[in-house]
Amino acid sequence: MNQRNTAFKILYDIIVKRGYSNIVLSKYLNNNELSDIDKSFIKEIVFGTIERKQTLDRIIDYCSRKGIKKIDNRILIILEMGLYQIIYMDKVPHYAAISEAVNLTKRYADAYASKFVNAVLRNYVRNSEKIDILKSDQNVVEYLAFKYSYPEWIVKRLLDNYDKDVVEDILKALNERPEISVRLNTLKIDMEKFEKILVDRGLNFKKGLYVDDAYYIDLKNIADDEIYKNGFVQIQDEGAMIISKVLSPNSGDLIIDVCSAPGGKTTHIAQLMSNKGKVIAFDIHEHKIDLIKMNCKRLGVNNVDAYVFDSTEINEKYIDKADKVLADVPCTGIGIIRKKPDIKLKDYTEEDIKKLNNIQYSILSSSSKYVKKGGYILYSTCTIGKEENMNIIDKFLDENRNFEISDITPFLPEALTSQVDIKGCLQLLPNINNTDGFFICKLQRND
Repeated sequence: MNQRNTAFKILYDIIVKRGYSNIVLSKYLNNNELSDIDKSFIKEIVFGTIERKQTLDRIIDYCSRKGIKKIDNRILIILEMGLYQIIYMDKVPHYAAISEAVNLTKRYADAYASKFVNAVLRNYVRNSEKIDILKSDQNVVEYLAFKYSYPEWIVKRLLDNYDKDVVEDILKALNERPEISVRLNTLKIDMEKFEKILVDRGLNFKKGLYVDDAYYIDLKNIADDEIYKNGFVQIQDEGAMIISKVLSPNSGDLIIDVCSAPGGKTTHIAQLMSNKGKVIAFDIHEHKIDLIKMNCKRLGVNNVDAYVFDSTEINEKYIDKADKVLADVPCTGIGIIRKKPDIKLKDYTEEDIKKLNNIQYSILSSSSKYVKKGGYILYSTCTIGKEENMNIIDKFLDENRNFEISDITPFLPEALTSQVDIKGCLQLLPNINNTDGFFICKLQRND
């Protein structure tokens, strides 16, 4: 099976058919005919092409006489793939990238299109040093969007929150390939036995930066490994682990996770409760409830009840019942672009952001009704910027005087306590913390 042909099919399904990258990748890569080297090469082209699409398209537009808007989607994807290999993959010779792009075009189009692809790519190779599309003294949004390959709405968002130098650092960090962390599942195995397994297998590993149960293991496909299948670990970013730690669940608590899927935080909460008490997990999609249940089964979690429910509404059954509530709300996902570069393909308008803000606020407001007196609700997102974070909290506090921001520093590792802002909230940043960009704010009900 040709690696580039598979990469093309994946990219077509993600970019044109708007498929979710994780689902599309699983569809094509769960194939015994593909070696780990093949899979790594395909992933590099897929993620790299998506990650650098804004820049690649600008260059293609510059190098093509007809202009990018007139290029067929299939041809554009082939050009993007070829150009990505030429610019960013040093081990791929230019002639090989061009030749394979031409062959792909012949498969999916015609001889004229293949000549066009050949001409555009060779035009870039011949003139790359002369191409000067944007200079740093031009419009800062356009410049950063081109240089780091982001849609302008993300650059504008970050510039509304940080100065230019910080924004550049964040954009750079979000373009880097992160190390994948896993959470040790202490319901099934303790730290000493787990580390012995790793040592006996000759696997290199290191402990997490902030969380005792976090590990970074030198394994390319963790989800295919026995330590994952046996439920010893859950793939999870350390930033996400910190959220459950800050929620600080106790063994006898009733906890409600109102936006639970795929269940990473839900199962971590259950683990911290030692499988005692009760965790109620909501999600709006039936298939995601099945995913939560599958994760619980694999991890040996038996104190979670998962239900389909729209958390913008209020579930009357749980009013004033919960000790703690987790509202990890839907968001633009800017903070997880390192792992999901297809977020760059989304083109949020101001109206889209307003609608999303309304959903975020509705979930926080509705979910707060479950909190008993003296209880807590933790609001979190995997994005960066006040628009989806502090602005939502400020509005909620203005309209709910019986809640106040709770001190989270006792639940944080010492390395993070100084980063809690003046209001008492924490914004994790990939360029500073080497985690995904999570926002965390814990509120207490004090009637």
